[in-house]
Amino acid sequence: MKNWKLWISSLFLLVLLIVVFAGPSLPFVDNQLKQHGVIKTETGSFILPPIPPREGFPLGSNHKGVDVLSLIIMGAKETLTIVILVVVIRYVLAIPLAIGGFYSKLLEKILQGWQQLFSFMPPIFFVTFFVTLPLIFFSKERGLWVILVIAMLETGRVAEIILQNLKETKKRPYIEAGIVAGGTPLRLFKNYYMPVVIPHLIILIVNDIGRVLFLLAQLGVVHVYVTHTFITNQWGAYEVVNTSLAWPTMFEKITADIFSYQWIPFSVIGAIAVTIYTFNLFADGLQKFFENKYRTYRADL
Repeated sequence: MKNWKLWISSLFLLVLLIVVFAGPSLPFVDNQLKQHGVIKTETGSFILPPIPPREGFPLGSNHKGVDVLSLIIMGAKETLTIVILVVVIRYVLAIPLAIGGFYSKLLEKILQGWQQLFSFMPPIFFVTFFVTLPLIFFSKERGLWVILVIAMLETGRVAEIILQNLKETKKRPYIEAGIVAGGTPLRLFKNYYMPVVIPHLIILIVNDIGRVLFLLAQLGVVHVYVTHTFITNQWGAYEVVNTSLAWPTMFEKITADIFSYQWIPFSVIGAIAVTIYTFNLFADGLQKFFENKYRTYRADL
């Protein structure tokens, strides 16, 4: 049976990569993100930003008159860069911890406590709490801090999943055969555990990419962004201004836009939803691929 999920998701991923790397060079993309003021129509009437979808603005414009389609394409690279950084840091920490917990009861208890501590409430509450602390909120390295917070809060969950997978693998008959054959712990881990754990790890990583993107979207709704700066307004007070092009930043006025300028939030929601669906579909396709490969391998034995 053909693995249509893997083929379709691979095609979507290819399109996504084209958007990320070649998107700014496409002829219909305004890579300067110019702000447009009043637009005069052919009938002589005038349109003020936000401009609804029309010729020259396929998805309309935002409140500053910037083309929404260009914003989505220009922000794709930054969005995925943030997501990938979070996932990489999370797994760089989680994998050694899971392996350590597999051989150490003390570290296993620490991982269980870590996972339980941050699992009784949705991650958005913990992330919002930590990134709004003065130490992080006013830090010049705020972007790095936010990425670290998002990565570390669910490191315990990921490590616990990997640890449980190692424990389930340990119960398989061929592990006992390797022990009887005189395999050392290092050899057993390399030749018996890793071939089984790695496919599960790859699927987990791909699924986590979609999970992190969804969390960033939630943070955008509550106006928590990865980077921002402070400016002085005309009254001498400080204002927080977003400095990112990441997709969630376009939710800045979602409570008002959802009723008056629906094309702004719906365009971003569509981009995020398609991206999350692509990675989830890709994970499903990979799971089916590895299952078929494993069955074939076992049959050859």
